[in-house]
Amino acid sequence: MQKGVKEKAGDMRPSLYLFKRDIGGTIENPKTEVHFVIINSEAPKRYPLNFVCVLPKHQGIVSGNNTFRRIFGTDSVPLARKLLSDALSKEGDFEIKAEVGKRLKKLTEKTVNSRLYT
Repeated sequence: MQKGVKEKAGDMRPSLYLFKRDIGGTIENPKTEVHFVIINSEAPKRYPLNFVCVLPKHQGIVSGNNTFRRIFGTDSVPLARKLLSDALSKEGDFEIKAEVGKRLKKLTEKTVNSRLYT
């Protein structure tokens, strides 16, 4: 999404698009990075043309100023939890599934802790 363009959450059906990218390492120990991207399933094009924003790490979902929170507002945490839960149950790649599980666990911990201390 370009700067200055405001996407409306009600005008889309957000989905989580996950992919791995090699970031170096050695042949024996390759390093990969998992990307968490929100796409609009209602858009007629495929990624990257239906790109909405990046799903921030746990802290950015719970608090912070980022595109995901600006678009989805108070629905940010429940939406992130739903998208991550759905991805966890559907994903077949072990590395991606492990990263999804970590994010879901941290998101759950952060939201529980923020309710206890606010």
